[in-house]
Amino acid sequence: MAGEAMGFDALRGAPVRMAANAEGARRRERILFVVLVAVAHTITYLVVGALAFAFLTHGLYEGADPLFGSYLRTPGEADLWQHVTTWFLPAQLFRGALLGLALSPFLEVLHGWSVWRRALAVAGLYLVFGFWAAAVAAPGNIEGLVYLRPEFSLDVVLRVQPEIILQGAAMSAVVAIGIGRFAGNGRGWLRR
Repeated sequence: MAGEAMGFDALRGAPVRMAANAEGARRRERILFVVLVAVAHTITYLVVGALAFAFLTHGLYEGADPLFGSYLRTPGEADLWQHVTTWFLPAQLFRGALLGLALSPFLEVLHGWSVWRRALAVAGLYLVFGFWAAAVAAPGNIEGLVYLRPEFSLDVVLRVQPEIILQGAAMSAVVAIGIGRFAGNGRGWLRR
């Protein structure tokens, strides 16, 4: 039929017919959502990471024999650190966009939830899948506890947790509020 497009109802798991203008609005909303997640991730990652570096993890990156220097580029090696300063922002924006794309099929469900429920759901997914249960060994996650060398002790695992949790919570709160802001009525973020 002219002026109609096919969509997918995530709640019912079935295709649905929709007006072409409704499909365009849905596409714009998904693009806004991906941009929202990308920006929220990048800003919170930068701010929380800088604070954690200053107050918690500085010694893991710098000093005579920094623990993270065994496998990461650190500020103490200016030639190597230049790569980080060049690629940090594009990499985090891309990472945030991937997170937004992965979450976008659930946007309709998230719209129906309160801001607190949205924030908890996004934070839970981000922290569990994105870090604690990730398939790559890193200080602070389950694979890291199994595969990293003994120098990455429980002390190191605990020292990085506040950064991970705070960044995940902050990003998720921004995303949850942002979803409500463009939910159509402009008051969605105020719902309890």
